[in-house]
Amino acid sequence: MAHHRAEAPDKPADSTYQLDGRHVTDIEGFYCAIGEAINGPGGYFGWNGDALHDCVTGGWGAEWPFRLTWHHAEVAHSHLTAKFDQILQWLAEDQIEVELR
Repeated sequence: MAHHRAEAPDKPADSTYQLDGRHVTDIEGFYCAIGEAINGPGGYFGWNGDALHDCVTGGWGAEWPFRLTWHHAEVAHSHLTAKFDQILQWLAEDQIEVELR
């Protein structure tokens, strides 16, 4: 969050972001990966469910609605188990389309 550039405009609505899930073995890894998918290296896009929701609503790099392609999702699924389902539920509640690959 320390690197967030408030003056930078959000990327346009209906964009698709590529989440590299190869290293998502804990919840912190997920937030790191989604932050980098949307805002580049070191990017921020939440640190818990409420912060993720706040970021989805705009002002943090991506204008709603958007799509997320989650590559290597099986890594997170095997490590996060129930938390993986909760993340998908949060994104679905915010009408973020997620494609698992």
